[in-house]
Amino acid sequence: MKCPNCQTDLQAIDYEGLSIETCSQCNGEWLDSDELGKVVAIREVRFNSEEKRAIAESTTIKGVVLEDVDRDLKCPKCDGITDALNYGGDTGIIIDRCTVCHGLWLDDRELEKIQMLIEGWDDALPADLEKYGPKLRYVAAELDDADDVAVSRLPFIGKFINSIINGILDVVN
Repeated sequence: MKCPNCQTDLQAIDYEGLSIETCSQCNGEWLDSDELGKVVAIREVRFNSEEKRAIAESTTIKGVVLEDVDRDLKCPKCDGITDALNYGGDTGIIIDRCTVCHGLWLDDRELEKIQMLIEGWDDALPADLEKYGPKLRYVAAELDDADDVAVSRLPFIGKFINSIINGILDVVN
C-alpha cells in the first residue's frame, strides 16, 4: 500500500497489539475501519503529564469547515476517495475516511491526539457524573412523567389502568 500523502510504501507496525500501516516519510497512519475503536479502547500509559497537557491543549474543541480541509485522498487499501471527518463531531481533529471501505488515514500524531482526547473524556466522566448526575436524573424523570398517558382518572382503578397502559407504551417505545 502507498501513503496517500507522499506515495511512500506503507509499513506494517505493531501499535498496542494491533497491526497498522504507517508511513516512514510523513508519519501518517492507515487504520482499517474497525481498528480505531480497538486502539482507543486500550488505556495507554506511555504519555507523561506534560505530554498529556500539550496534546490536550492542541485538541481544544473548535469549529472546522470540512469543505476547507477535505483533501480527497486516494485510499491506500481500495483506491476509493476519502472525505474529511471531524473526529467526535467537533474536536478539531480532522481525519480522512474512505467512502468505500471506511478505513481511516490519520496524519502525524492524530492517533495519539485521539487517544488523549478519549482518555481525557474517560478521566472527566466520574466527576461530571457526580456533578451533573442528579440534574440529569431529574430531567429524565420529568421527561418520563411528561410521556405518561392518563387514560382514567378514577381514584383507585384509574392508577392501575394508567400504569398498565404506560408500561405497555414503555415496552413498545
